[in-house]
Amino acid sequence: MSRDRTDAVIAALGRDARPVRRIPPLRRQLATVLLLAAAVAVVVVAGLGLRAPGLPLLQLGSPFLWMALGLAAAGVAGATSALAFARPGREAEAWRALALGLAALGLAGLASAYAVAGSGASSEPIWRGAPELPCIIASLVFSLPAALLVTRLASRAAPLQRGRTAFVSAGSATALGALAAHLICRTPGEWHVVVTHALEPFVGALLLAAPLYALLRWWRR
Repeated sequence: MSRDRTDAVIAALGRDARPVRRIPPLRRQLATVLLLAAAVAVVVVAGLGLRAPGLPLLQLGSPFLWMALGLAAAGVAGATSALAFARPGREAEAWRALALGLAALGLAGLASAYAVAGSGASSEPIWRGAPELPCIIASLVFSLPAALLVTRLASRAAPLQRGRTAFVSAGSATALGALAAHLICRTPGEWHVVVTHALEPFVGALLLAAPLYALLRWWRR
């Protein structure tokens, strides 16, 4: 093939090529997500106030504090995992973050359950039915800003496993939303704080994964 024809082929191949888009650093994206989630929590607490009786709930070793720490850790680790899954070659880091988040939430749940079991609230019902729903709905609503942001940031990378990325994004965002709901929750019962609040990230992962997957596909087009 002559040099002129070779140059023509190269020019034709490059005519429709687009410049490679630089993927923003994961830590910077994670910081953006956490700032948004923190802003949502601050606005919610400022508007509605802490769960009664307020600051005494945050004393060291209380079930409320354990669950708050567990949800926060699950949200941070889950968001890290979702953003790492969207980057080819960082799957091992994503799995480690996800495992740490699940372990933190599980340990927080066990510590909270142990504290409740040793208190006067041990005989109350674990599930109260319909009265639990407002808290679950609130956690989902409060999770939407973080869910949309994590999905948008993931779409700016190269999410090859979109279903996995969407599922983890949904769970991590719901953990952050559940933290805000946890702080202002009005549903009575210590077991509610332990059981329902610990399960809310899993409920969010199941309910929000499909919409976030659709958004991820749309934003990647």
